Amino acid sequence: MPSPTAPPAPASPASAPPARLPFGVLTLLGAVVFAAITTEILPVGLLSVMGPGLGVSESRLGLLVSVYAVVVVVGSIRLTALLVRWPRRKALGAVLLAYALSNLVVAAVAEFWVALAARVLAGLAHAGVFSVVVALAVTAVRPEQAGRAIAYVNAGNALAFSFGVPIGTFLGTAVGWRWAFALAGIGLLVLALAAARVLPPAPAPATGAHPPVRDALRRPALAAVALTIMVFTLGHYTAYTYISPLLLHAGVPEPALGAALLGYGAGSLVGLAAAAALADRRLHSGLTAAFALAVAALLALGGPASSPWTATAAVVVWGVAFGALPTLLQTAALRATPDSPDLAPSVVNSSWNVGIASGGLLGGRVLESAAPPAVAYAGAGLAAVAVLLVLAGRRRASRRPGLLPS
Repeated sequence: MPSPTAPPAPASPASAPPARLPFGVLTLLGAVVFAAITTEILPVGLLSVMGPGLGVSESRLGLLVSVYAVVVVVGSIRLTALLVRWPRRKALGAVLLAYALSNLVVAAVAEFWVALAARVLAGLAHAGVFSVVVALAVTAVRPEQAGRAIAYVNAGNALAFSFGVPIGTFLGTAVGWRWAFALAGIGLLVLALAAARVLPPAPAPATGAHPPVRDALRRPALAAVALTIMVFTLGHYTAYTYISPLLLHAGVPEPALGAALLGYGAGSLVGLAAAAALADRRLHSGLTAAFALAVAALLALGGPASSPWTATAAVVVWGVAFGALPTLLQTAALRATPDSPDLAPSVVNSSWNVGIASGGLLGGRVLESAAPPAVAYAGAGLAAVAVLLVLAGRRRASRRPGLLPS
């Protein structure tokens, strides 16, 4: 078994993946990520129209998002430990079918608690899907191509925020929210069928090929990555959850909020392209730059000199930083556990959702006692801590390899 800091062992010439990226497989996996993120966030834009259909208030409907995130946090690692015993194509098909069923149930029922139970099922599917998707992506390419493969798949993440959620919100408000969930469920069924046809069959990974989950979680390198993710995403969602009040405070007119958020989405695509270039060769530099960009953008967004134009520019830069980070952090986690490509994504997924679940709460507390710029400053402070964690990990790794992948 390789050491925790060793790069993945190269495959033998007879079994090595081809040098060219398998774009068909990666496109399918990116579509799965797109569907998963759209499913996760879709209720946010539809809370006002879902309430009458389910007979509850908007505040109660928020549970459809928060409970989903909690299930992901609690279930990611445990579900990965189960799915790692299955052939990955079969595992992906199972979680996609669970996703599809959950969306179709939400579309059909009139009882809120049944819809909430369906969202719990969706959260479990989400907890497993990213582990399987990332493992399929990195095992389909050569080790030195892993970062580019992850970036290609993570395009589905950026496109979901830029197009998937806005289109789902528009559809749900125009023709009915049940249609939005029904079409999401049908799309997931199509992806399950496509996975059965496009993905190559493969046996379950050998049990001895993976370290016990508890042993892998004790590795300092993986713990450092998880801590960095939780600190940064806590800061990010402290501010991002309240991006509309921030922009309005800076003087951005309400009709222009959509354009500013579209700029964030466009910036995230630029950041994703930068991550694809940096992840395999300059991972540490890419992480440091992305975190530093986020700090600068948040300080500018909340600063006293902020204007509608500077605030919009800051949001675009913020999008560049955030767009790069999923790929860079997934790559760092994979380098921390080269002998278990299924576990690293589950740790990233769980850590990320800790930030999602906690950031909105922290931002709300800050906003209750201070003006909107305070949430930007709080986010910038936590992002600065993430920069320090990366730099400290780099110094420790130079003395004792393994504390943060370089």
